[in-house]
Amino acid sequence: MDKNRDQQNGDRLKEIPRVVRRYAENRALPMIIFHAVFIACFGIVFLGVFFFLRGKFILAASMMLLSAAMFIYCLVTSDRHESRYFTKTGIPQSESVQQIRKFLPVPLIIFCAIGMIMEQYGVFPAHLRVPISAVYVCPLLIFANLRWARGSFIGYLWALLYGGWALAIVFKVPVLTFSGDGQMKPGDEMFLAVPVTGLITGLIAYIYSRYALKKLKNIAHVEGECYE
Repeated sequence: MDKNRDQQNGDRLKEIPRVVRRYAENRALPMIIFHAVFIACFGIVFLGVFFFLRGKFILAASMMLLSAAMFIYCLVTSDRHESRYFTKTGIPQSESVQQIRKFLPVPLIIFCAIGMIMEQYGVFPAHLRVPISAVYVCPLLIFANLRWARGSFIGYLWALLYGGWALAIVFKVPVLTFSGDGQMKPGDEMFLAVPVTGLITGLIAYIYSRYALKKLKNIAHVEGECYE
């Protein structure tokens, strides 16, 4: 009986590092905040353009300044948030996030620049911006997940959602495809596809990370009872 109990305790102890890794690599609150701020900034800019077209230049300028201030504040305070979180919990930002932030932006910027140049030269029409970008964005997200974040599913889910939006544009699905009426034109989906799919991905990953944290607490609680 004691032998079986010791084996069960040993299995739980072995499970702790894996659960901690899952929690750390799926902790997506900074991702949620960043994309929520980005979407809010986009809405404020859209409102600023609306005021500008109506001749209300002071309101338009105020909207633009507010949008820039919100975005800069989010960027400046992101590392400070990570430091506070580490102080509070003792769990540092996962190595996978650090690696992705270090190595992923450069190829992404290069591909974006190539895509913009190709569009300007008429290689593909503007309304296919998202489908064309999905050709490099989705593989990069999947590669990042395979290479650095094996305890997470964020890259896979984000690629799936972004690729789904790209297919929706190809097949002209309503709501997800701008018709060109009003201020939004075909191709402008690019401004929302990344932050919206990122926000949805972050919310799902956040829920999963809370589940992993709850499981970790349960394991620690059971271990504490066993050694009392």
